[in-house]
Amino acid sequence: MAKPLLMLPLLAAAFFLAAAASASAPVPAAAATTPAATRTANRSGGCYPRFFAFGDSLIDTGNFIHYSTAPGPVARSPYGETFFHRPTGRWSDGRLVVDFVVERLGFPYWTPYLAGKTKEDFRYGANFAVASGTALNQLLFKKKHLDVGGITPYSLGVQIRWFEKVLAMLGSTEHERREIMASSLFLVGEIGANDYNHPFFQNKTREWVMPLVPRVIRSIGMALEALIQLGARTLYVPGIFPLGCVPRYLFLFCNSSTADHDPATGCLRWLNDLTTHHNSLLQAKLAELRRAHLDVSLVYVDYYDEVLSIVSAPARNGFTPATALDACCGGGGFHNANFTVHCTEPGAVQCPDPSRYVSWDGLHMTEAVYRIMARGILDGPFAVPPIVSRCKTY
Repeated sequence: MAKPLLMLPLLAAAFFLAAAASASAPVPAAAATTPAATRTANRSGGCYPRFFAFGDSLIDTGNFIHYSTAPGPVARSPYGETFFHRPTGRWSDGRLVVDFVVERLGFPYWTPYLAGKTKEDFRYGANFAVASGTALNQLLFKKKHLDVGGITPYSLGVQIRWFEKVLAMLGSTEHERREIMASSLFLVGEIGANDYNHPFFQNKTREWVMPLVPRVIRSIGMALEALIQLGARTLYVPGIFPLGCVPRYLFLFCNSSTADHDPATGCLRWLNDLTTHHNSLLQAKLAELRRAHLDVSLVYVDYYDEVLSIVSAPARNGFTPATALDACCGGGGFHNANFTVHCTEPGAVQCPDPSRYVSWDGLHMTEAVYRIMARGILDGPFAVPPIVSRCKTY
């Protein structure tokens, strides 16, 4: 396996340059509501009355741009072009997995937690996910001498504390709060990918990163335990998607040997091995929690196999095979993933049709992929039981 190469300082920090990009970028408001026909679904379906989510940029619907003084490319076009037709703080060309879940449940699109002020803002739940979010806290990375400038302080533990504040706002008594917890749907993750991304993009080796995995899983387990102790009964917990298929990693490790790549997909074997190690430990942690809490439904969501199946057979899923590992909007170079040039900057290369691409900006995926991922968790087969199986009618 080719170990991480020592890159220029600019490359070492570029993975999250979005967190330090132009301070003059406009900060748009998030989109407001779903179509009326969709909003009625929950009224007749008798499904979950609220939906709460925790994670990182894969499901951040606007928290990052509401706290960052320099939100960077996500606050500029072409982000958001496919569906919202303007940037909304989502790290994609359009909707994310959580948006499709919210639509299916019949809710308006969430007000991001950091933009919410009243009980009414959280009537249907809340999204606490923050771009660059980690399972481990920022202090740990600082103690390990990483540059934490691109690591948000709003880790999973902080997001759980935010949730506790919202819960207190929604329920004035212990009984009300327990009822809210028992009837709500929780999505915890995907979280953990950034715990590995930050070190790798600061030139750390696989040997440096691997010992973090059990600590990441322990942190996720603690968050789940906290929600369960508050009364949560239905939790969906995604694993990490195959990091070895991410264009920015393929660009960073472009000098890797042929043996480091899976001949069937072109993805980096060793990085996917790290991902599967994380996912295996996560599934073991969920099994442990299930044994301890027999009345709680803890469902693993297999993002790894879901995304790998898309990359392995792109045409079958409506994507262009020749560009299955390329970024739709990127800085050119290998896999259009030179991240010294961001998607919104002069010199960036943008594809004509994001719906034919798996990767949006070399790190995050397109709305087309998120739609498939959402279907896998809503209807199966990548979550068992799927979310809507618990609803009365659809």
